[in-house]
Amino acid sequence: MKPCPRCAQPIVGQPARSRLTADRDIFICTSCGTDEAVREANGQPPIPFGDWPLNP
Repeated sequence: MKPCPRCAQPIVGQPARSRLTADRDIFICTSCGTDEAVREANGQPPIPFGDWPLNP
């Protein structure tokens, strides 16, 4: 299992494509994918790549 670059936990099941990757395919775990969607829906800024534990 590959680790999620956003939280460093193993990606279990179907990965999600990060919303920060318009030009790259970076896959994250479903929990982080849900968090990105909720942040976007609430008008919060995304967590930048530099703050991810495993910078893609």
